[in-house]
Amino acid sequence: MLKKLISFTMFISALILLAACNSGDKEKTADVAGGSGVRTIKVATGHTSKPLSWVDKDGKVTGYEPELIKELDKIIDEYKFELIAVEDSAGETGLATGKYDMLAGGMGYTEERAEQYLVPSESNGRALIKIYVAEDSGIDGIEDLEGLKISPLSPAGATLRTVQEWEAENPDYKLTYKLADVGIPIADRLKEIANGKYDALFYPSSYGQIQIIKDQNLSVRATDPIKIIPTFFMIHKSKENEKLRDAIDKGIKELAKSGKLSELSIEFYDEDVFQYD
Repeated sequence: MLKKLISFTMFISALILLAACNSGDKEKTADVAGGSGVRTIKVATGHTSKPLSWVDKDGKVTGYEPELIKELDKIIDEYKFELIAVEDSAGETGLATGKYDMLAGGMGYTEERAEQYLVPSESNGRALIKIYVAEDSGIDGIEDLEGLKISPLSPAGATLRTVQEWEAENPDYKLTYKLADVGIPIADRLKEIANGKYDALFYPSSYGQIQIIKDQNLSVRATDPIKIIPTFFMIHKSKENEKLRDAIDKGIKELAKSGKLSELSIEFYDEDVFQYD
């Protein structure tokens, strides 16, 4: 009887342990899938880059790209997107290590990024490099800037590359400018154009310039874009995330077809950046 009792007790204990393991596995599956087969995607985005992406007074992440991601959240059933506002450098580092699944930062395509990350084939926006000049300057393009005072260019980024590419293609024109990590707010740099300190400012148009010029009543205007750079979300490189990339492609294509991308562009940039395609 004692042996039977011991065997029965061991059998019951084994059943309890097996049930606990199965329960734990189910809970783990539910945690990973969000309890509904939906995977949560952590998206790193900027917190001070208004109107591209910033944190508002209520602590909510908003801006062109965050609101675009919220629209994707509505039409992509397999994923739930969680926006996390971070410093730019922290976003790229976190994406590379897998801390974040996706990065939103108005990023252009480069071969280096294509090697390091998964890049959707559908772009989410446009970075427009424009020249900001005085209203009555008569300047319409780079060819009009020979001999004029050009606001310093940052030694890093797409703006300098755009100017240098133009110079290489147009060797007969000689532009004069300095390179400097300016660190001056865009509103102050536009004032420098209005007051004549500089004749021209090369700058991406996605920093709220239209609204700044209007709010501060500056006699400044922008030329047509001298460079149109499609921007993309960057996705952590893994086999699992290839499906995420495909879902993002499908979602962006749907939002573009419905006119939602243009609607968001007008809301946050005061112009439809897709009109130049």
